[in-house]
Amino acid sequence: MPSLRLVSSKMDKIEYFSKVIKVVTELMEVTDQDILGKSRVQEVVDARWMVIYLMREKGYTTRQIMHLVCHPERTINHAISNFEDRVKYSYNGLGNTLAIARQQLSNIN
Repeated sequence: MPSLRLVSSKMDKIEYFSKVIKVVTELMEVTDQDILGKSRVQEVVDARWMVIYLMREKGYTTRQIMHLVCHPERTINHAISNFEDRVKYSYNGLGNTLAIARQQLSNIN
């Protein structure tokens, strides 16, 4: 796993969130409204969970992620707890997409 600099200021956190959303929406071919919405379509859930997972990797707290993605704590915790299994058992290349997203985000910083 690449080492990621922890985000410190509030503005840095919002900027990084925007970059994560941009990278994930482009790679997963969903919209930011899809990620922030309530859809349960697998591709949208995968994208949403990837955003949550990448944010946690960067050091965001559950509460910070909750406010940014507009989903309850239970959703955030469920995504964090289960995303690795979802990647492991994914048939649609989710692991490769995650690796590309990490690479693109590391190039931004």
